[in-house]
Amino acid sequence: MPTPLPVGAQAKTEAASFQIASGTGRVEFIVSDEALEAAACLARPSTAAARQHAFQRFRVLIDAAAKLKLARSGKTAGATLFLSSEDLRHVPHEKGMPVFGHVPRPVLVPPSVPSDAVHAS
Repeated sequence: MPTPLPVGAQAKTEAASFQIASGTGRVEFIVSDEALEAAACLARPSTAAARQHAFQRFRVLIDAAAKLKLARSGKTAGATLFLSSEDLRHVPHEKGMPVFGHVPRPVLVPPSVPSDAVHAS
């Protein structure tokens, strides 16, 4: 029987993470579950699959937030930074980028009225 991982290690294995080049090295970023849930308006607690889908959907927003945080922090290669929902909220809006906390809904089109029904009134 395998031994369970410590709580911190479990969180790290399920967290969405990625790296960005910084100088001659790379900086690791870990996106908090709270940030993914808030960005995609997911109910808490959310599933790992739902958070992964949110990570993919908001990838451009997350990448922009990571670059902003890296510039503000002054960290260099080998560092690990965590992204929260506040970091995602600080990204300026760009055309075509999913908006933080907004899940697009399909536009409902009212059913068309048959033309003979309009003339019968």
